[in-house]
Amino acid sequence: MKSLIFSVAALAAMPVLAGEAVTPPPAEDWTDAVKRALVLYENEDTFVQKVSLAFRQQWQMAVVQPNGSNGLHLKDGASPYNCEFRRSWLGVNVDMKTGTRFHTYMRFGGLPIRETYSGGRTKRNFSYTDLYDIYISQKIGDKGLTLRAGKFAHKFTSDLRESNAEIEAIERSLICNQFGLDTNWGVELEYKPDKANQLFVQLFANDRASASKSLSHTDCYRDGRGLKGEFGWEDKCFIIIGGTHKFNVTEHGYHAISAEYLHDFNNAYHGRRKPGANNYGAGFKDAISIGYEYKKDKLTFTTNLVAAFEQQTGNGSNNIGLQLQPVYALTPQVDLVFRYVGMMGDGACKLGGDRYICTQTTTPAWVDSLHTFYFGVDLYASPKNKHAAKLMFGAEYTTARKGGSDCYNGWEFSTAVRVNF
Repeated sequence: MKSLIFSVAALAAMPVLAGEAVTPPPAEDWTDAVKRALVLYENEDTFVQKVSLAFRQQWQMAVVQPNGSNGLHLKDGASPYNCEFRRSWLGVNVDMKTGTRFHTYMRFGGLPIRETYSGGRTKRNFSYTDLYDIYISQKIGDKGLTLRAGKFAHKFTSDLRESNAEIEAIERSLICNQFGLDTNWGVELEYKPDKANQLFVQLFANDRASASKSLSHTDCYRDGRGLKGEFGWEDKCFIIIGGTHKFNVTEHGYHAISAEYLHDFNNAYHGRRKPGANNYGAGFKDAISIGYEYKKDKLTFTTNLVAAFEQQTGNGSNNIGLQLQPVYALTPQVDLVFRYVGMMGDGACKLGGDRYICTQTTTPAWVDSLHTFYFGVDLYASPKNKHAAKLMFGAEYTTARKGGSDCYNGWEFSTAVRVNF
């Protein structure tokens, strides 16, 4: 026994004796202390193993600056300045011995400093609360199969497969915002046998509330009263099938390809509408997304190509879009971000996904073509937990055309502080 102990100790000491440096475990920092403080209960021997709070905040301000003669697009009386708590969420996670997790986020909006243009003037928005998401997930067996049901975000496009706590730009790109979805009620079956592969199927109800909803609609829940959606026999659903595969994985990086297919079973296309139907789905009848991600050391490069068919709210035209996004880690605490997005489609490119351009200018929500160029810098408070707290700066130039002529050209300058635990 003594010789065995001596042999093990000698083997453990060999790198040191050979002059090799031993990498120490990452030192804990203040973000680890905050995470521990949010754990209300933890005991692996009980049925409920862990109860923890989740906290996410994002305050941001922006300036919409139409270019040159485009100044006429700024709405009369509208301020180019905007500020708001873009995200203000408080949630809870409950993990159980059976592989079950309960998760929810309560969203507080308006708080009440969001500047919006309404009724000929810029004013502060109202406050409201609702459930951003609420779901139960259940692990099935030990082969990487998980079932989830409730209200949560979909995974269509490379942008939306990434948590909004971890996106590198201040706002998501227009290539994903054109689908007009936040979180929806549905079910998901995910298969993730290892770190390199993932397959999933998501089925969502078309319950996206809008300003045109009818208060007489079956089981209508009004905005700001908890559920923010409508349900009824008239509504249909949409489905997303997708997967991701990583390959050539090394200590320096990897390659990854992804693909998703979306189909909306709603009952209104090409201007045909069933009486009582409300279109709160994906906005297109069919859509395909193909993504490629390359990572090597400090560089991460993402490409996403999207083709969408039969726009639901317009004349049924199609749309094709491309996103290119390199991110370079200048230091462990500083990232440089660039993003290009281009889209084409007869009245089928959604510029309205850019919140401030949409609310502060006369630019139409749907255009024939658009191009955006985003330049950003992200500063992280903790190199260990990068997305726990960060300061973000971004400048995005947008040019859009409709009916053969320019309908908007200009900049949007943004700053955001994002905290996520």
